Amino acid sequence: MLIDQINLNQLRVFESVFRTKSMTHAARELHLTQSGVSQHIKALEDVLELKLFDRIKQKLVPTPSAKELYKHTSRSFEEIETILNRLKKTDKELTGVVSIGLPIEFGNNIVIPLLSEFQKKNPKVQFRIRQGFPFEMNHLLLGGELDFAFVDSFAMDKGVTTQPVYDEVLELCVSKKLGVSAKGVTDPEFYQGLTYVDYQEEQSVLSMWMKHHAGMKAVDLDVRLYVMDAQAISKMILSGAGAGVLPGHLADKLVAAGEELQIMKGSGKPLHNTISIAYLEEKTLTPAAKSTFDFLKSNILKK
Repeated sequence: MLIDQINLNQLRVFESVFRTKSMTHAARELHLTQSGVSQHIKALEDVLELKLFDRIKQKLVPTPSAKELYKHTSRSFEEIETILNRLKKTDKELTGVVSIGLPIEFGNNIVIPLLSEFQKKNPKVQFRIRQGFPFEMNHLLLGGELDFAFVDSFAMDKGVTTQPVYDEVLELCVSKKLGVSAKGVTDPEFYQGLTYVDYQEEQSVLSMWMKHHAGMKAVDLDVRLYVMDAQAISKMILSGAGAGVLPGHLADKLVAAGEELQIMKGSGKPLHNTISIAYLEEKTLTPAAKSTFDFLKSNILKK
């Protein structure tokens, strides 16, 4: 029988290589040498008389046969793990490294405190955090370098699944030192008379706020500084350099700390930026990663 010629180690190595898209990462994950991983894959291909991976531009690309095999082996491993734990009549202590991608401010203010709470109950779980922008998370997810990520409004690759988990309010803020009116204003001329700090030259965040609150379709604002960091934007706002958009949770934190920050009311209707959890459906999560995923998702949805 064909099954007699295949051992569990070969399938476990195959599953790891498929999921990480890397012999090196699989070797590190399984505590094997890279040549050992390569030998396991070669032995499995010989038995099946099938090619499981193509190497294209120095990257491992699973063949259709590999995708079909992985779909069934990953499910089988999960079922075996569940049965063994049930037979043992004990919950297996979570261990391992979980790789997560985060937007900087949302990550620092919302996710990391929850990770700290999770780790107190699961001290053997380690986290590898990558902070950055959605296009970076998209690349890292597709490359198998992240278990999952949190991203804001961004057109992710079709292979990446996203589920909304949090509505972040975007606030236009200004230093109280400038004496700008605190009343709700929707007049475009009022906003054209201010100076600004923004995240990028396309002024996409400022444009969103102006369109939502003042009906401004074409935005030509006096932007004095561009910097891709909300903390730096907040410091420039507080210094009086200009008005700028901040995530609501950061603006509230600064106000609570006694900073001279004024939140502009605009039309009075909040502008929301949806935060989603992003992942690859075909990527099998370890028990530690799956538990972390479920914990974060359920707790962030409650906020």
